[in-house]
Amino acid sequence: MNGTVSENMSDFNDEVFYVDDSPDDRMFALHRHQRGSYGFLLTAFSTGFAAIVDMERRAARSESLPRLLVVDHYMPVMDGPELLRLVRADFRFSEIVLAVCSGGDDPSDQQTARDAGAQIVLQKPLDLDLCRDVLAGKFPA
Repeated sequence: MNGTVSENMSDFNDEVFYVDDSPDDRMFALHRHQRGSYGFLLTAFSTGFAAIVDMERRAARSESLPRLLVVDHYMPVMDGPELLRLVRADFRFSEIVLAVCSGGDDPSDQQTARDAGAQIVLQKPLDLDLCRDVLAGKFPA
């Protein structure tokens, strides 16, 4: 599932990219989004590669980029911190807020995420209300 967009998307200016290799976690987030009123578009990807390709395509076409990128910490091939380092290294993506979402609470994982550029560390399952708060400029402590 690459680039799956929630159908609840009319007239939204803000977009959140959610990258997670777990189909269950992606489906749960998309289902909750479709049933709620969050005020942003949610696009889910199963790999970091798919998300980067979509962002590069949009940048090349001068299309809007996501305002928030939430990545799973542990994924095969390209894990969350590696994806964040790639995004942070590209000046075209400098305005995107970066977050890591993880099912664990290991302080070393959180530090690895922050060292890779994560401004926010979230717990699974993805909290869409918290995403809305981040888009409104309210960062969690």
